[in-house]
Amino acid sequence: MKRHSQQGKTQFQHMSAVAAFTLLTLVCAFAVVPAQAQTPTVLYNFQNNSSDAAFPSGNIVQGRDGNMYGVGALAGRGANGAGAVYKITPAGAESVFFNFPTGWGSCGTGLTLGSDGNFYGACAIGNPATNQGSLYRLTPAGVFTDLHDFPATGASPVLPPIQASDGNFYGVLYGGPGSVYKMTPAGVVTTIHTFSGGDTLADGLFQGTDGSLYGTLTTCPLTGNRGCVFKMSTAGISKDIYGFADPTGSFPCNALTQGKDGKLYGGTGFGATNGSGNLYNVTTAGVHTVLHDFNSVTDGGCGGFNALYPIPRLLQVNDGTFYGANNGGAIANNGSIYKFTSAKVFTAFLFPANGVDGGQPLSTLIQNTNGLVYGTNSGGGANSTGTFFSVATGDAAFVNLEPTQKAGFVGASVGMFGQGFSSASVVKFGGVAATSVTLSGTTYITAIVPAGAHTGTVTVTTGATTLTSPQTYKVKPKILNFTPTSGHVAQLVTINGTGLIQTTGVKFGTVKATTFTVVSDSQLTAVVPTLPLGAVTISITTPGGTANSPTKFTVN
Repeated sequence: MKRHSQQGKTQFQHMSAVAAFTLLTLVCAFAVVPAQAQTPTVLYNFQNNSSDAAFPSGNIVQGRDGNMYGVGALAGRGANGAGAVYKITPAGAESVFFNFPTGWGSCGTGLTLGSDGNFYGACAIGNPATNQGSLYRLTPAGVFTDLHDFPATGASPVLPPIQASDGNFYGVLYGGPGSVYKMTPAGVVTTIHTFSGGDTLADGLFQGTDGSLYGTLTTCPLTGNRGCVFKMSTAGISKDIYGFADPTGSFPCNALTQGKDGKLYGGTGFGATNGSGNLYNVTTAGVHTVLHDFNSVTDGGCGGFNALYPIPRLLQVNDGTFYGANNGGAIANNGSIYKFTSAKVFTAFLFPANGVDGGQPLSTLIQNTNGLVYGTNSGGGANSTGTFFSVATGDAAFVNLEPTQKAGFVGASVGMFGQGFSSASVVKFGGVAATSVTLSGTTYITAIVPAGAHTGTVTVTTGATTLTSPQTYKVKPKILNFTPTSGHVAQLVTINGTGLIQTTGVKFGTVKATTFTVVSDSQLTAVVPTLPLGAVTISITTPGGTANSPTKFTVN
């Protein structure tokens, strides 16, 4: 970093348990000739005084109240001199939401919004009693809880943990070889994997649609210590699926994100045609594709960077376009924001040297449910301590499902974000209206998945306005019982359960039933196909998944 090098150094000196190492940021492009991207609109200039959350960085999240929350972790700022969490409206009205306690520090990697509506984060310098990193929780009312203090082992949390579909939180520790931990919502932490040898984590985790955790290592022995992509189960079983090499881009410089096509997208900081890294994607099976070799002068670059600050990952918005931020390079090392479309058209906005728009973005961009993209600059602006800005995407307002609630059985409770909700709002799952809806203000609503619900998008209609989810909600099938419990080939069996209305196939063991009839969402009948004598499991398949019977059917 250039503008904040001394400030970053001050924070880093406090972080004795975390080894400083240089990370590289993602600079991405799909076209050789750069073009001007949509100009950002500055909504707020952070204040250069102790009462504001200056030097914003890390993950920004949208709360259930429709406002956005982030962290300004500059030492000496905030009421206690340890940084602060800010709250800002989509229109740019900012206020300090929470001041970190005295003695805490290096909390500038942002927040994760839990499925309980609370905010979760990590500080590399946590509870002063342990002088080590800590994990914390903040309620929407601003109540702070120190969930876990790590022991003095030389490793500390830097990034906020992610919440997986099992409800637990997963995160990484920096220092030494690095490790991955699991934390229950109650704050019970266990280490699920420790990397060996010289393996060093490059950035944080994300959970793919297959349920696996994915991340990157800056060094690993897979291909000459040029970095790799790893895949890990929530039980901690890890496998390197791709190793980077200089000719095709080396040393991953940011956390991965999964596109709508199921591929993992990220960037490297070295190698490739220009020696400056590139944009790539890799399948979950490890098939790697180079997308663009970049130029830090025309597209922005990483600048000086260390483990205290996150490297912005890509954001894919509803129309399929990717947006990103580079915290260095370009004009006067101020960085850029950029986008590239599904048609592989790249455009970038280079933050100018005058500092009016700010510069050196250190936050992953977020798309609010109003359709706009928002982000921060760590420096520049009217007060030289950062800005909060918006970018028009052309996307319409939408409804966003809770990240951990994109699949469930009939009767499951599903929370969703949006705007303009009222007690008259109608929620539909795949076109089927929910009969139980709970309103939490105008920006958050909860609905129970109704009987007969179809796998598909979720809509919320309020008056003449209908908001649609970009995600598909999967209604999972369930078999409760069947009658009779035994019979002969060609026997008609009645299967009872939930989520059966979209059944596309029935099997007895491994053999498909050629004849089945869907009676209702809770019942179907199937004719036993030709198969050997013995006990077999009955399974049904719908667009929402496959369900197995709790007991076996006996062919006699």
